[in-house]
Amino acid sequence: MIDSKSITLKRSRILLALCISLITGILIGRLFITYYEASTIKPWTWTNPPFVLNCYGERLHPVYIEKSVDYWTSKGEKVLFIEHKPIKRLCKKKYKQIPGVIKIYEARDDFFDSNATLGVTMRKASITTGMISANIYIRSGNYTIKNLLTHEMGHAFGYTHVNTPGHIMHPLTELMGDKFWIP
Repeated sequence: MIDSKSITLKRSRILLALCISLITGILIGRLFITYYEASTIKPWTWTNPPFVLNCYGERLHPVYIEKSVDYWTSKGEKVLFIEHKPIKRLCKKKYKQIPGVIKIYEARDDFFDSNATLGVTMRKASITTGMISANIYIRSGNYTIKNLLTHEMGHAFGYTHVNTPGHIMHPLTELMGDKFWIP
């Protein structure tokens, strides 16, 4: 006769093994993605050209966005359009990402994990579809710093950091230049 306790114990062990397998699979997947991003200058591409929303507000002059987008379009990237005065509800949820959209926000000092950080790009990508969306956060008032918005726009187009002085994707603003090449 089969004991109900042994059946419950067996089911619990199977469930535990499944949970451990799932967690292990997720961790291995994250390690793979981290390695992939660290070893490739452009791990992600957009399937369809995104459009850019200025959620920063009127203080971010359109010229800065257009100049940054022009820089990347001259390198072969494509943008559907730039909207300088977007519908407020598209910008309302600062942390929500919208598929097919690059949003640019102003962020207060307490948003950043370091005083040295002037901008951050949070992007959503999939191994099967590539870039899905990106949100750029620029420290309040720092969008005028040379190459900063262009650098963050590079992340929104799927590029990673390049530790070569003079490269637009260098992680340190003072060592960043306006040059781009595939190392």
